[in-house]
This record gives sequence, C-alpha cells and structure tokens, in this order.
Amino acid sequence: MPSSNNGQTSIGPAGDSAHSLGHAGDGAAHLSARGILIDYAKPGSREVTTAVQDCDLSVDRGDFVCLVGPSGCGKTTLLNAVAGFVPIAAGALELDGRAIPGPGPDRAMVFQQPNLLPWRSVLTNVTYGLELSKKIKKADARRRASDLLELVGLADVAQHYPAQLSGGMQARVNLARALAVDPELLLLDEPFAAIDAQTREVMQAELLRICAARDATALFVTHDIAEAAFLADRVCVFGPRPGRIVKEIHVPWERPRDHEIRRTPEFAALCEEIADVLYGAIAEAREMQLEGAAR
Repeated sequence: MPSSNNGQTSIGPAGDSAHSLGHAGDGAAHLSARGILIDYAKPGSREVTTAVQDCDLSVDRGDFVCLVGPSGCGKTTLLNAVAGFVPIAAGALELDGRAIPGPGPDRAMVFQQPNLLPWRSVLTNVTYGLELSKKIKKADARRRASDLLELVGLADVAQHYPAQLSGGMQARVNLARALAVDPELLLLDEPFAAIDAQTREVMQAELLRICAARDATALFVTHDIAEAAFLADRVCVFGPRPGRIVKEIHVPWERPRDHEIRRTPEFAALCEEIADVLYGAIAEAREMQLEGAAR
C-alpha cells in the first residue's frame, strides 16, 4: 500500500496513467479475475442477459481499487461475484490462488444502505457478525467492537440505537461491522451514495484513514468519478454492458489524502482523464449499436 509520508499528500503529474489490466505486484495477486463471464436468465423467460464478459482484474494486498462505469454495466455484479453472492459462468475468480465458491469470512461487503438492526445498539450491531460466526467469545467480540468504534470515531455512541444516528454515523457503524470479522478483502458498493455531499467527502477521507490503520485491501464500486479519483490507487473504468474493464488508470498520489488535493489542477486533470475514458466507451458502444441496427 502506498506510504502515508507522515500524512502529507504528495501531488505530482498524472503522467503515465494507464496500467495493464493484469496488474500485480511482486508475486501472485491477492484477488485475481481472469476472463470472467456472468450471465442470468430474465424472470419468466429463457432469454439470457450477459452482465459481465471477458473481464480481467488483479488486486494486490493493500490495494484500494475503484470500479467506475455507467449504470447497469456490471460493476456491482462483479463485486457480488467476488463476494460469492453471484456465480460466474466462465473464467477464473480466485483469492490467494483459491477459487471463490461462495460467501466466506475472508470477504466482507459494505452495502449502499447500512441496514442496521434497529433493536440493537451500535455496539451490538458491530458484534452481530462475530456472534453469528461463534469464533470468539462474547467478551472478546465486544472488546473488538469497542476498538473499532473508537477507530471510526463513534465510541461515545456505542449504546445508542441506529435511529438516533445521522446518515454519516450509520455509514461508520456499517463499516465497523464489516471490519469486525477481520476480512482479507473489503468490498464496498457505493456505501456513501445516500449521504449528503459534505458528509460524503468527510467519509471518504475517514475511509482512507481507517483502511490505512487496518492495512485493508479494498474493492470499491462508485458512479462518482471524483470519489474514485480521491480514494483509489487504481481506477478501473467499465464500458457499457456486457461489462468489462476497458482501462485502468493509475492515481499517482500517496494515501492517505486530505481534502486539499481536490482543489488542485492535477486532480481536475485526473478526473477529466477518467471521464474521457468512460464517456468514450459509452459513445463507442452506442455507435456499435446504431451500426448493428442499420444492418
């Protein structure tokens, strides 16, 4: 993972921003997706829709990778496949060289909506996954949850209930709950989408801080180009469905980052580069559709 440089952000030119789609560091990748095909049948029909096709992705330990693409392009479907919720029809999907057959404690998902249990306190919402696993004692689970609430800045509301929390605070509880099971890979599906813009930017910086503190590996889905540019080490841009990664763009700044970086010309240029790739892929897909319809 990029070094923090004592919390100071190093700002440099975007420069050589295209990485190969098979990026990996020294040795085998932590997460490897090769030639992934995911399809599904429409309800009440034999018609099959291909959601993801010929998709390749590699994530090393400590990486923070963002998936960006148009609505319905398959990026969340790929995330769900990594979580083990959706089967793949072809290709290879592996974590540390082992095939992913289904959900497991080595991966934790953070969804768009916190979906906290309203009858449980903040503390016992965080311990919930640990209680289900029955791998550690109740006292140890509460101790771990307390430490995580301290990490996410919510130690003072441990005994509150979800209805007493703001949207940003609920998002922090949601993150703490996912981290409680000590996953090898943190999967995040637009976790800040329902939060107001100001709180969202605060939560983005907090997420980087927390991931650095936990040495977490993260795969993050977003529609927000600026969010991806601020969070990621690499931004993987999806084309329209059937989804595949058309380009990986390297983010040249060390993590964690502060808000000042958003106001630099270099940040604006990076966002523009991501947008150019994204909208170019959309335009190319539309042109191909028009050509096909004209035949």
